Amino acid sequence: MRIRGCLARTASPSAEGTTGGLAKIFFDARGVRAAVRAVLFAVLLALAVTVLSFALRVVIAAVPAWHQRLHAVLAGVHAGAGMPAWLTAMNEAMLLVCALFATWAMTVLEGRTLREAGLAPRRVLGDMAGGFAVGFVMLSVLVAALLAFGGARLAAPSLAPGAAFGAALAWIGACLLIGCAEEIAFRGYVFAVLREAHGFWPAAIVVTILFGAAHGFNIGENPTGLVTAAAVSVLFCLAIRRTGTLWWVIGCHAAWDWAESYFYGSADSGMRSLGRLFTLYPQGNRYLSGGHDWPAGSFLCPVLIVATIVVLPLLLRRGVAPPLGRPRT
Repeated sequence: MRIRGCLARTASPSAEGTTGGLAKIFFDARGVRAAVRAVLFAVLLALAVTVLSFALRVVIAAVPAWHQRLHAVLAGVHAGAGMPAWLTAMNEAMLLVCALFATWAMTVLEGRTLREAGLAPRRVLGDMAGGFAVGFVMLSVLVAALLAFGGARLAAPSLAPGAAFGAALAWIGACLLIGCAEEIAFRGYVFAVLREAHGFWPAAIVVTILFGAAHGFNIGENPTGLVTAAAVSVLFCLAIRRTGTLWWVIGCHAAWDWAESYFYGSADSGMRSLGRLFTLYPQGNRYLSGGHDWPAGSFLCPVLIVATIVVLPLLLRRGVAPPLGRPRT
């Protein structure tokens, strides 16, 4: 049996005859239905994460020094000491490897290429840099508004110049991994295949629900923070439709997290980072400040995202998305 492109083949006449309407649940004119392929991607991703997590735990347990170090760091994180950049990078690198594996596997099974999952190798650095600039400006505007309205106060830097520079680089690396991993997992293959089959808005709604639900498991997330996550997902889906790739949204996602975690030192989904430049503290009304999920939990945050959506056509030039017609076999 030929594996490449097998999901793009329609059900055979014999299968139609023996299974009747059951085949129509799983197949359409293009082969396996988009929803089934999206579920298969999620299963592959979950399996890959499970296997890689288990292997990583075995390796760490086999080296006592690593095990003791990780145990001490995790105890500090739970005690409120802050999340170190290397631990964030390790977690996100694992998710990125698994997301790339699941994406590659599905493109092989469909006879597609990675270009069609938003990973076309064009304008990579330019789009990522543009997205990074917009993401940093967005969070800076939010912080400025919180300071102006009395919803936060900003403490002076506590790191020495050398330590600040090292921490900045470490968190840039970690946040780029966050952007790559989450965008490929949520708005890469799944968004592309659902958009092809059902159109832009149904696909955007599905990935937005999934993205918001995933953020619901974060420590300290509040309802406004979930609304913010949903609004960000819509913003990123619109950006992907305009640019045709994931690079701009990866840069924007990374910059937002970098500005939160390192530059302004606020909480990201209720958790602070270790090795931050400034430190932002919430104060006053919790609906303004965001409470435990500041600043994303502030009501100002969804307003900012919607304003960015309005001006998005001015920020982005339109790209050419790879064709998503019948998968090539």
